[in-house]
Amino acid sequence: MNPKQSGIPMRLRIWIVLCMLIISGCSKTDSHRPLSGGITDLFTLKTVTMPALASSRPTKTATQTPTSEKSLTATITPTETSTPIPIVTPTSFFVDISAYPFSASDKLEMVDDITIPDGTMLKPGQMFIKSWRIKNAGNKIWNNNYRLALAYSNPFNTPQMTHAIFIQPTELIDFAISTWNPRQYNVGVNDTVDLVIPLQAPEQAGDYMVEFFLINSDDEIVPPKIWIRFSVELLPQFATQTAVAIAELTETATPPSERVRVPTPTPQPFDWTGTWLIRNPYSDTGMIPVQAWLTQSGDTVTGFFYDTDEEPVLIEGTVDRENQGFIGKFAQPWQNRAVPVKWRMLINRNQFYAVTDSGETEFGTICGGRNGMAFPEHCSMPPGI
Repeated sequence: MNPKQSGIPMRLRIWIVLCMLIISGCSKTDSHRPLSGGITDLFTLKTVTMPALASSRPTKTATQTPTSEKSLTATITPTETSTPIPIVTPTSFFVDISAYPFSASDKLEMVDDITIPDGTMLKPGQMFIKSWRIKNAGNKIWNNNYRLALAYSNPFNTPQMTHAIFIQPTELIDFAISTWNPRQYNVGVNDTVDLVIPLQAPEQAGDYMVEFFLINSDDEIVPPKIWIRFSVELLPQFATQTAVAIAELTETATPPSERVRVPTPTPQPFDWTGTWLIRNPYSDTGMIPVQAWLTQSGDTVTGFFYDTDEEPVLIEGTVDRENQGFIGKFAQPWQNRAVPVKWRMLINRNQFYAVTDSGETEFGTICGGRNGMAFPEHCSMPPGI
């Protein structure tokens, strides 16, 4: 057939066929997917980008956590650095008796040993009063500036130099308040007085010879010297321990079945025996400590300390076992009036504090510690605070 006879030009036919082929190919390719740029495609893009936006949140949380921890530590630190008020520990004073010259005009004369004559047997740690009766045999008046010094060695729990305490002669002196006669502050020439000092026997058994010298206000020795000679007995429990120690040092070992067994002593839970550092009750500041020596026998407690004037103060009383305490008094022994006290020992057995009649803590009064322990916490504060 002639193309011209069909009425449709050849070029038009070719163009129609090409269009049909193009439409047919597009229909096969996109029949199962949405059109690009449609609503479904936009939703997919947003869903993919959201995890990227959410990933920034942990970063903000991590930066806030260290800040809160630092601020918490800063508020706790000041309470941990608080420290109590320090307490000054007294230092012992060594006396070199060889540095003191002998006086040419000041002399004494020994009259009698009123207490603890030569050869007296004492128990370990026993409290006692040594009293010498002496006469002023020189040409000076003895006054309150005279001192009594231990020479060379000091086996006692007492300062090496103290005030010389002269009292009117008495035969009834004892380790108790109000048993001493009135104190005599001035001793005239040819006058006779008792020179007294409280002491505590050593714990170590043996024989002792201790020399004393009277020192006048010119720092001279008043001759002659005086002394105390005594023995400390060996208690049975110490004798047994010594026998065991000797047996262990022998060459032939003793069979365990034949060894002497040392009995275990029954401990007293709140024993007041020992050396204490206590608040000086005669000090207005309340922060000056002094050493005190106590011993307990049964329910009886005795002791003494020296005040800031180096003068003795006796302590006496009984144990309050229900309240792990002590009820007693203290005073200078030549006084008739004493200060009543109630002390309570802490559970550590190395500290005590004063209490009122109602059992409450009494601030500004005596408290103490032993074996290197400081005062109880509230005792570190001055009175009135």
